[in-house]
Amino acid sequence: MNIVLAIILFLLMIYIDFKRGIKLFLSLVFNFLILIVIFYMIVLGLNPIICAFLACLIISYIILYFVNGENIKTECSLKSVIIVLIILAISIFIMTKLSRIAGFGYESTEEISMFSYDIHIDFTSISICLILISLIGATVDASIAISSALYEVYQNNKHLEFKELFKSGMNIGKDILCTTTNTLLFVFLGDFMTLMIWFYHGHYSFLEIMSAKTFLAEFIKIMFSAIGCFLVIPITSYITTHSLLKKK
Repeated sequence: MNIVLAIILFLLMIYIDFKRGIKLFLSLVFNFLILIVIFYMIVLGLNPIICAFLACLIISYIILYFVNGENIKTECSLKSVIIVLIILAISIFIMTKLSRIAGFGYESTEEISMFSYDIHIDFTSISICLILISLIGATVDASIAISSALYEVYQNNKHLEFKELFKSGMNIGKDILCTTTNTLLFVFLGDFMTLMIWFYHGHYSFLEIMSAKTFLAEFIKIMFSAIGCFLVIPITSYITTHSLLKKK
């Protein structure tokens, strides 16, 4: 069944745009393979945070350069994503330490009771790794949307000054945020619909749900994904504006 769905996806991609559809499908395959390699690197004992950061950079490069080609738009987008990743990596490390979301929650006790806990892996680093990888898709998407739109604005009016062009980028970003934040919200609700039902039948109070490690870990992932989208807007707008005017 999975193969059938993959074939349908591939056919739809090449129907919309044959050349780019093939590249897009191959990028999905490459990104999946990268995540598998990163998984084995972590299992072998390498630092999960470094592995996750490396994976995010490679995935961003593939999404931007392999699919969209090498140009000023992808260059500005990649620079913006790297800056956002550095900022968020520090913030995620602090938040993970304070919230203590690392490891398994009480709700997973029965599922993992038959396994050994002596696996010599820092679950705090694993949590940071998961959050970084989960936010890269939305961040890259917002970044390339802004840089591409800002490039078109500039091509149609090359007399714009820095302030005017930067303001255009921010206005574009505001429109993107509306759909992106709602998309992230529905992803969160879709993933946790079953858990919410479980909480309801378990007679959890609102405070117990808010403090549950299983709920909190996923909530923090979604929040950092949204924060990444917010941060990448002014950063991409500034870098793209600066690069376009510098090129002029």
